[in-house]
Amino acid sequence: GLYFDIEKQTCDWKEAVKNCKLKNKERKVKPLLYTEEPLCQDGFLACGDTSCVERGLFCNGEKDCADGSDENS
Repeated sequence: GLYFDIEKQTCDWKEAVKNCKLKNKERKVKPLLYTEEPLCQDGFLACGDTSCVERGLFCNGEKDCADGSDENS
């Protein structure tokens, strides 16, 4: 049968594609963008570990959250 590996390569067991066994990919920690109650004050966003960093530091190319979630949104 056919299935897709983590690199989105079509794999067919009969063809013995070498990287078809790559099924698990490390999951990146995501920031907490939606919560019932605000976790941070205005102008700040919550990291995946619930700590808060300034909104402007998200997606700036540098990991400002301890878990790096500010760069994974």
